[in-house]
Amino acid sequence: MHVAILYAGDISRESGTSERVRQIAKGLANLGVQVTLSTRTRPAAKGHYSDASEHMGLYLIYMPNRLIKLFSVLKWVVQPIVDALVNRYEIVQIELFPFCRTILLYLLLHPFCKKFIIVFHDKWFKDDPRKSIIGRLQLILQRMLLLVFDVAITPGISVKKFFEELHGDLLLRKMVIIPNGAPEVEFKNIIGCSSLRENYGIDETAFVALYFGSMSFKPNYEAALLLHRISDYVSDEFEKINGKRLIFVVAGIGSETLPRSRCFIPLGFVKSLEKLFSLPDVIVLPHTPSYSGPHVKTVYAFFSRKPVVASEDAVKDMPHVVPGKHFLLFDVEKPDTLVEALSNIYRDVELRRNLTLNAYLYSKKFSWKYISLLHLKLYNKILKDA
Repeated sequence: MHVAILYAGDISRESGTSERVRQIAKGLANLGVQVTLSTRTRPAAKGHYSDASEHMGLYLIYMPNRLIKLFSVLKWVVQPIVDALVNRYEIVQIELFPFCRTILLYLLLHPFCKKFIIVFHDKWFKDDPRKSIIGRLQLILQRMLLLVFDVAITPGISVKKFFEELHGDLLLRKMVIIPNGAPEVEFKNIIGCSSLRENYGIDETAFVALYFGSMSFKPNYEAALLLHRISDYVSDEFEKINGKRLIFVVAGIGSETLPRSRCFIPLGFVKSLEKLFSLPDVIVLPHTPSYSGPHVKTVYAFFSRKPVVASEDAVKDMPHVVPGKHFLLFDVEKPDTLVEALSNIYRDVELRRNLTLNAYLYSKKFSWKYISLLHLKLYNKILKDA
C-alpha cells in the first residue's frame, strides 16, 4: 500500500499535532506501508530518514515555508505527482492545510489517488464561526471538504459532536475517531534528578509541578498564563499546609518568553522527554475551556510515570479516563482545588502510586503503534468498500 500524508506543519516533537503526524507516519512505515510524508521539515531532514532500519518505507518531501518562493512551491507540487506516477497512491491524507489549499491539493492529486482523507486535529475555529460573516464562509468551505473527501479523521468525540452541530448528522457518517497515542520507549531515568534541577536553577528540595506544551498553540499559552497568575497563591497555600516549598516549571517551545517568578520557572523547549519527566514530582495541566481538540500531551503526561492533576478540558475526549483513578481533577477557576489536589498527592504515597500506575497502564493501551494500526485498518476498509 502506498500512502501520502501531506502536513502543513513541521515534523518535530515541538507540538502535539506534529508529534501525532510524525509518529503515525513512522508507525505505518513500520507496519509495511510505503509512506510519502510531505511536510515543512528542516532541509537537513530531506529524503529518507537517516535510520533506514527503523523507518524503511518512509520518504520525506520538503515543503517550502513561504508561498512567495514560486519555484520552490511548484517543485513541491510536482514531487507528489511524480511520486504517484511511479507508484499510484491508494490513500492521500491531508492535514492542517487552510481550506482553499486543501481543495487545490485534492484537485491536483485526484487523478493519482483512489481515496482521500482529511484530518481535523481539533475544532479548527478559535471562536464560534456562526457568529461572523467570515466564519460562515469558512463553514461553507469546510462543508465542501466533508462532501468531496471520502473520510474525515478526528482524535476526539467533542470535535465530532461540534461538526455535527455545525453541519448536521449527514456528513458525520464520514467522520472517524482515532485517538492520540503515547510513546513506546521506556524511560530509564525517570526519577527526580537533582543535577538537572540545579542546571535549571530549581530548588532541589522543593515539590515541583510541571506544565508543558508548545506556547505557539494559543490554548497552551493561555493555560501557562493562568498558571502564572495563580502560582504565588497556590504555592503559598501549599507551603502553609504541608511545610514544603512548591515550584511550578513550564516547558515547551516559546515558554522561555513567559514571566519568571520565585515559584514559576519557564524552561524553554526540552528536547528529551526522559530529561523533562525526570524533573517534576507531579504534572499539572491547567487548561481552560476552548475550541481546541484533545491534547496529545495528556497521554504523554499519563505515560510519564508521574501523578497528574488536570482540569476538565485537559482530559476531554480521552475514553474511559476516570478522575481519582487516573488523575486528580481541579477547577481552573478555583485555585484552592489545585492546592487540595497537590497536597493530597504530596501527603498520600498510596494515592500517588495508584494514580501513576493506572495512568501509565492506560497510556500503554494507546501506543502510537496501536494508533497507526487503527489508521491501517481504516485504509483497508475504505479501499475494500470502494
